[in-house]
Amino acid sequence: MKNGPVAISQAVEAVLRGLGSGKVPQADSLSKAWAKSAGGNSAKHTRPVDIKDGVLIVHVDSSGWLHQLTMEKMKILSQMRKEMGMDVIKDIKLRIGEI
Repeated sequence: MKNGPVAISQAVEAVLRGLGSGKVPQADSLSKAWAKSAGGNSAKHTRPVDIKDGVLIVHVDSSGWLHQLTMEKMKILSQMRKEMGMDVIKDIKLRIGEI
């Protein structure tokens, strides 16, 4: 890992690589699938940030939305599996973070 300043283009590229194995279309399809699965209002308060070993990591902007989405997690997970494929998303981890 590099210490010191990094160009924004390199940082964005690294994030996109993490979301979709370096393929921007996969990152875009993940965002679209999340918006469709979570619903428009919920999607405004969230952002999918990574997939690690089949677990979708989603940042949520407040504890109220975290609670609401936790209650809807199984429904959203089911929809995400339909959108992305059963083996792509095995679970969803919600946490408060930047969106």
